[in-house]
Amino acid sequence: MNFREKYGQWAIVLGATEGIGKANAFEFARRGMDVILVGRRKEALEALATEINAETGREIRVLPQDLSEYDAAEKLIEATKDLDMGLINYVACLHAMGQYSKVDYSKYEQMYRVNIRTFSKLLHHFIGLFKERNRGAFVTIGSLSGWTSLPFCAEYAAQKAYMMALTEGVAYECQNTNVDVLLMVAGSTITPTWLKNKPADEDTCAAAMYPEDVAKEGLDQLGVHMSYLVGERNRNNHQRRITEHSRDEIIAELGKMFTHMA
Repeated sequence: MNFREKYGQWAIVLGATEGIGKANAFEFARRGMDVILVGRRKEALEALATEINAETGREIRVLPQDLSEYDAAEKLIEATKDLDMGLINYVACLHAMGQYSKVDYSKYEQMYRVNIRTFSKLLHHFIGLFKERNRGAFVTIGSLSGWTSLPFCAEYAAQKAYMMALTEGVAYECQNTNVDVLLMVAGSTITPTWLKNKPADEDTCAAAMYPEDVAKEGLDQLGVHMSYLVGERNRNNHQRRITEHSRDEIIAELGKMFTHMA
């Protein structure tokens, strides 16, 4: 599918520097869109822009922005107001590992600004814009932890749950329009962050996917599903977990994977 023809000229990737965000940026360009890369590290964004342009020939812009700033959403809306925005991809999500009460609360407040405040303001603005013109798409990257909770990373899982529930609800509200909304849920994905905090569970590690594979399979579901868990092994493992185990058992199982992070 040519995303440019269906949704508009520009895609913006929030959290584009590495991992799934980087892979999605390449996919959007390959599917015909010009792309705006958002992240904190200007030099890394510029290097990525050069790389994507060299492969695809698409116009790639960089927009350095710390999404934890209180007015980050307003700045992004202002920076894109004169562009034919077609697709918003919210990948960015801060996390903090460790026992809940031992993490400095200021870190949770920073996470809130990225994971909830900036996210929800952008979702609210662009869904309104897209529905007004009856064209556009919004893709939120979710996590299995948002469906199950995650000991030693509990605040992250809770904030992911908010992002995921909101996206699914809005996706349904956009049914029977030309606005597509997708919650694209990733399991373990081989990124620098995942390698640093890799779970102590063989099945979970064996199901880990490369970002490029997550991006291709996940974005193929845009306009097909409202909510999609990427990876057949992830889907099988998740279905087995929720059908064979109680909530208490699931929490305990996940907690044991990350006890080393306590």
